[in-house]
Amino acid sequence: MKKILIVEDDMDFQDIYSLYLREESYEILRAMNGKEGLEVLERTCPDLILLDLIMPVMDGEEFYVALRSRKEWAEIPVLIASVNEKMPPKIQALGGVSGNLRKPFGMDLLLEKVHACLD
Repeated sequence: MKKILIVEDDMDFQDIYSLYLREESYEILRAMNGKEGLEVLERTCPDLILLDLIMPVMDGEEFYVALRSRKEWAEIPVLIASVNEKMPPKIQALGGVSGNLRKPFGMDLLLEKVHACLD
């Protein structure tokens, strides 16, 4: 079973994403901000990360920089899910984002992007 880490501060979004992704037989890991996301990564390595950009404590840009700085995490696919149209400069500079979902988006699009990354 492939694992997806959802790094999202809105519990409603976490719940919706989790519901649809579990129906597709993915194991779901959750974090409320980038700091918690890094703590999850210390314990397990997901097959994909669904990342919000605007979060308290540690935002998505800071998380992405930390993620890509570690050799063991550098190849994990990342889908950005955010209201922002523009990709933050540090993420642009590092590259390697597997996809971008602009909120609000339909769950069909989410599943399509996830399947494209993992199948």
